[in-house]
Amino acid sequence: MFKFRLATLLKIRKRDRDQAAKMVQDARLAIAKVEENKRELMAQNAEMNDLRKGASAGAIDLRSLLDAQRFQMILLAQVQQLDDHLSKLNQELQRREASLLKCQQSVKSLEKLRDQRIESAETLALLKQQERTDEWSSVRHAISIQSNANEDEA
Repeated sequence: MFKFRLATLLKIRKRDRDQAAKMVQDARLAIAKVEENKRELMAQNAEMNDLRKGASAGAIDLRSLLDAQRFQMILLAQVQQLDDHLSKLNQELQRREASLLKCQQSVKSLEKLRDQRIESAETLALLKQQERTDEWSSVRHAISIQSNANEDEA
């Protein structure tokens, strides 16, 4: 039976790959959450625009118009912060994806080495079996020749 000597290392590399994949997934979830927050802020900003437009069409309440503008400024600052955060998260995602790729390559190379070793072991086992079969066949043939020679003498 074939035993791969680097099986423990392969298990470690697979575990590292799985952890790297989870980290990539976590980064993608964080990006999705930030993007959702940004969409909500943009929707609130659009509501404030509509409120301001409505306020300017009728009787103008200067205080509510100024409050809406201040609130929009706050919303835009928050959107800008989220954009900065998204940029950093995307950089982190790229770093994590590169790390995952390295882990996948490491696992793949060890699996390829394992498969080659298994194939070599199977080929060697088949060669040994063929040698035994050839040896047994030669012995049987020699016995058969000797039996025929003994029968001819008798």
